[in-house]
Amino acid sequence: MSSEWGDSRSAIRGGGVPPELLALVTHHCRRINAYLARAQHLQTLHGDSMKQWQRLVLYALTDALAHNHLLVGTLAAYLQRQDFDPDLLRRYLQSPDRYITREAVQHLDGLTGAVPEEAAEPVWTGVGRRIARDGG
Repeated sequence: MSSEWGDSRSAIRGGGVPPELLALVTHHCRRINAYLARAQHLQTLHGDSMKQWQRLVLYALTDALAHNHLLVGTLAAYLQRQDFDPDLLRRYLQSPDRYITREAVQHLDGLTGAVPEEAAEPVWTGVGRRIARDGG
C-alpha cells in the first residue's frame, strides 16, 4: 500500500475520513441522484405509454440501486479491512452478506491503490482508481 493510504488509515484513528471514501460517496451519490431524477422525469416523457414508462423507469431505478449497493459494499469492505468490529458492522448493514461482493472488493482495491489478484484489472478496480484520482 502507498504511503498516502497509510496517511488515510491514521486519519481514521484520529477521527478524520479518508479523502478516498469521501470521493467514493460523492461519486456514487451523484450517479444515484441522476438515475432517480431520470426515473422521476420519465413521467413527463412517457406518461402516455405504460409500456415505455415501465421499461425505462425500471432501468433507471435498478441502475440507482446497483450504485447504492456497490457504494454500501465498498464502504463495508473498507471497514472490514480496518478490523472494524464484525458484530457492529453486521448490525449497521442489517444484512452484510448481500453487500460485500467481489465487485465491491475490486472497487475498494482501486480506491486504495491495492494490486488486484487477477491478471487483468477488473472494471470496478479501474473505476475506483479514477474516483480516488479525480476526487469524486
